[in-house]
Amino acid sequence: MYTTILLAAALQNWDRYSAHALAAREVAATLAKGASHHLHIVSVYDDPPLDTGDIPAEIATRHRDDLLRRMDALMVEKMDEYVAPLKAEGVEVTPILRVGDPRDVIVQVATSMKADLLILGSHSKRGLLDIVLGGTAQHVSKSAPCLVVLVSPKL
Repeated sequence: MYTTILLAAALQNWDRYSAHALAAREVAATLAKGASHHLHIVSVYDDPPLDTGDIPAEIATRHRDDLLRRMDALMVEKMDEYVAPLKAEGVEVTPILRVGDPRDVIVQVATSMKADLLILGSHSKRGLLDIVLGGTAQHVSKSAPCLVVLVSPKL
């Protein structure tokens, strides 16, 4: 049975959670309840873009630091809201927030924690760029050191 389950959830660009993130959370909760009752959840986000224009360096640095603090606080808030239903169901949750490229960071987290199972929402956009470059889910599923479950919402 799985003892170390990792759920990767894209939370940054959503005011409300995507159907994919909700479906992945539901599957992860079901598996965690049947196994260890513990779930690790990683969300990877980018630093916000910063255009300092012609402002002095000292002011630009303060502005950047403030913007990064606000982004970090927003991501903590989003993660807390996302995991609340899991905690209410009795699932122990370890939230993990990282900055970087999700393709790399999710695999790094799964590797460092020796995850047995990685659950990931899959958008299956399959546009031309997605086919050429490969989506995050596709890349992670090929590179992860463990079994990967790709979840799509019910239609």
